[in-house]
Amino acid sequence: MTRRLLFVEHHPVFGGPHHRAIVLAGPLREQGWETVALLPNEPGTALDRYRTAGVPVTTIALRRLRRRLRHNAATLAHLAGDVSRIRAAIRREEIDLVVVAGFESPHGVIAGRLEGLPVVWQIISTRTPMLYRRAMSAFARRFADVVMTTGTTVAAAHPGVDRLGERWVPFFSPVDTGRFAPSDERRAAARAELGLPDDCLVVGTVGNVNPQKGHQTFVRAASRLRRHAPETRFLILGEQDANHAAYRQALVQEANVSGVRVGEELLIHAPGSRVAELAAAIDVFWFTSVPRSEGVPTAVMEAMALALPVVATDVGGVRDIVRDRENGFVVPALAPQRLVEATLPLIADAERRADVGGAARAFAVAHCSVEHCIASHLSAFERAVLHCSRRRSARDSTARQGPALRRDLK
Repeated sequence: MTRRLLFVEHHPVFGGPHHRAIVLAGPLREQGWETVALLPNEPGTALDRYRTAGVPVTTIALRRLRRRLRHNAATLAHLAGDVSRIRAAIRREEIDLVVVAGFESPHGVIAGRLEGLPVVWQIISTRTPMLYRRAMSAFARRFADVVMTTGTTVAAAHPGVDRLGERWVPFFSPVDTGRFAPSDERRAAARAELGLPDDCLVVGTVGNVNPQKGHQTFVRAASRLRRHAPETRFLILGEQDANHAAYRQALVQEANVSGVRVGEELLIHAPGSRVAELAAAIDVFWFTSVPRSEGVPTAVMEAMALALPVVATDVGGVRDIVRDRENGFVVPALAPQRLVEATLPLIADAERRADVGGAARAFAVAHCSVEHCIASHLSAFERAVLHCSRRRSARDSTARQGPALRRDLK
């Protein structure tokens, strides 16, 4: 019997959670779970990506909490209406289980509980302030049947989640380690397509072009690295949207002024669904996200699967996967000089790059595969269904005892 899950994501721009839902949709279908995605009806890249992948998707008016208080007042004012629309989608799509991606907004959790369905809430970053995390962690412990977290560091940042016992399931996002695999042929093809010389060393990253990903740190580190290795080229593979057009413009301006000219020493390219093919052009992978921004980044795991040595900022759950000086390097956030210092030995020593990249690949295969992620999700779904069933039984038992208790009191 096929059951249907609703994957609720409040962001319209394609990112890690959407990628995860798409990658898992096929394997989950084989296990009896059909995925239906729900998005806000706002401009963005996620809708087309779902449709291209063949994942059913529905859109509704759906607000989310943000950092601006005025905006959040409006979000809370429309909470009841947004929840009502999610409930209508649940009924229309004949949903059996609700999965909510991200901790910023509880709408899907509330809708799922009101519909009497099992609810899985995924905490995927450390972006929200601690005061909010404390409040919503208490809400999650009370109203979610299962809480999933990307790794264990993210769980520790949300008080009480790691004490939920069988109702807590840590996971890593899925990486197709067959598709994300080192290949000399793919490396040559990617460089030819991007116009990168075959014999130069390329430092690159993958991530949507927005402030969260710390591309300013990338540019500043690139400028400093070129003083030591002037032949080095740089590559940013990232989608760009209108909401962050000013950020991209400022990034380009800073790069050009610093001597890392965009279109020459630095390429900024939107990869679409071809990250695996184009990231093969990279020799050293930089991950430069800012503090309070990430969970366990999919881009880092994919780079590791490509056997790329990773130098990553110490944010979110990066240390769950990057073991400093073993399968990569971890440096402080917003510190371009530290990024350069960790990278210079890799540039100077091809054998060292290969050793670190090989260790990264081994870790990704052992811990970050699609199969591992599917197992975690199936376990979470089973636990959520069981916990929901227990909730219903307890509620029904209480309801039956009510009349008898009243008679006894008489």
